[in-house]
Amino acid sequence: MKSISQLKRGLIGILIVCLMLLPGCWGKREVEELAPLLGVGFDLGEKTGTFVITFQFARPTKGAASGAEIKDRTFGVETSSVREAIEKISKITYRTPFMGSLKVIIIGEEVAKAGGFNNMLDFAQRYSEFRRSMYLVLAKGKAQDILRLELRSELLPAMATKNIIEGGDEISSFPMVRLGHYLTILGTTSTAPILPVLESVKPGEGLEYKADGNDEAGEIRIQGAGVLRGDRLVDFLTDEETKGYMWLENDVVHRLINTVDLKDEEKENAKFGGQVLTSRTKYKVQNNNGKIELQYQINTSIAIDEVLGLKKPLSGPEWVELGKGAEKSFAKVIEKECESSLKKQRELGLDFLGIGRHIEQKNSAYWKTIKDDWEAEIKDFPISLDVQVTVHHSGMSSGSAVNPTVEGQE
Repeated sequence: MKSISQLKRGLIGILIVCLMLLPGCWGKREVEELAPLLGVGFDLGEKTGTFVITFQFARPTKGAASGAEIKDRTFGVETSSVREAIEKISKITYRTPFMGSLKVIIIGEEVAKAGGFNNMLDFAQRYSEFRRSMYLVLAKGKAQDILRLELRSELLPAMATKNIIEGGDEISSFPMVRLGHYLTILGTTSTAPILPVLESVKPGEGLEYKADGNDEAGEIRIQGAGVLRGDRLVDFLTDEETKGYMWLENDVVHRLINTVDLKDEEKENAKFGGQVLTSRTKYKVQNNNGKIELQYQINTSIAIDEVLGLKKPLSGPEWVELGKGAEKSFAKVIEKECESSLKKQRELGLDFLGIGRHIEQKNSAYWKTIKDDWEAEIKDFPISLDVQVTVHHSGMSSGSAVNPTVEGQE
């Protein structure tokens, strides 16, 4: 019994020693001592081989409703490397810069056209504090101008950009690109990277709003996208082309969609506005008379919430027929957006839609025969669209403003 008791005491002693050797929180840094980094912008420097790197930090304020302030917390330095830029910034910030809170990287238009910004992103994926979940966007103009912009919402531009991106599912009109996804696309041999485009908007530039007496305050929006060859911007996609990309990539969660711009032969036809409830895009590689082609199959459910151009009240059966017409009209809008994106891809000769990736997944043997000449093949590769729209929750009422109840009509 004595030997067992001594063994227990020995084990307890060993456990105590092990606990003492375990690392604790001695090296911790208090939140109050840190300067959380929210946004980084890359622009071309004036000297050859340099970049202007802009850092936007949050400045916590006691008792303030907002968690950050713009004043004096955005810095820009011209340097040839991110590490050097961080060292310079660390010398002037009164708190230790914390990179793990970075939300968005903004790449300026000039540096994107010149190429070479992947060297900057390489640091972001190697440095332990950075995360691959941060968002990437292209700026129309300079990234520094975006980050220095004073917004009417009083949010930091970096946080406002993050909020716009994360709310993008509600309209599904631009891609959401994280650093990890961008690096994955770079690792493929056929697909061209694509990034959403961020721009500042002043009153009268496609958007009307009251400046609230501050001519310097503005708004930002994400609209369109940029197609890259490696890390060099080749061209911008229009809003319509980008929406087509979203359909073809199966990235539409919700969409606001209308048929107002359709050119119908019968001008008396009603126009519709609606919201996408569900959407799914499938890909089918098939042999069509000895020729391999890719078919997109898009199935979408839409709720109608607006009817324009009715000339007279309709009966119940007429409403049913109108609903069938709405399905065809919505399908035409989707086809138009998709065809616009496909046309752009053929013009550029860059597979930003990932068609080669779909062919490889569905028919790897055939892909091996064309992959080496894919940029030439993509310009004429046969692609077909099959768009099916189902209208649910039409909201059509005989007692509505556009279809008032007629006396004697049920």
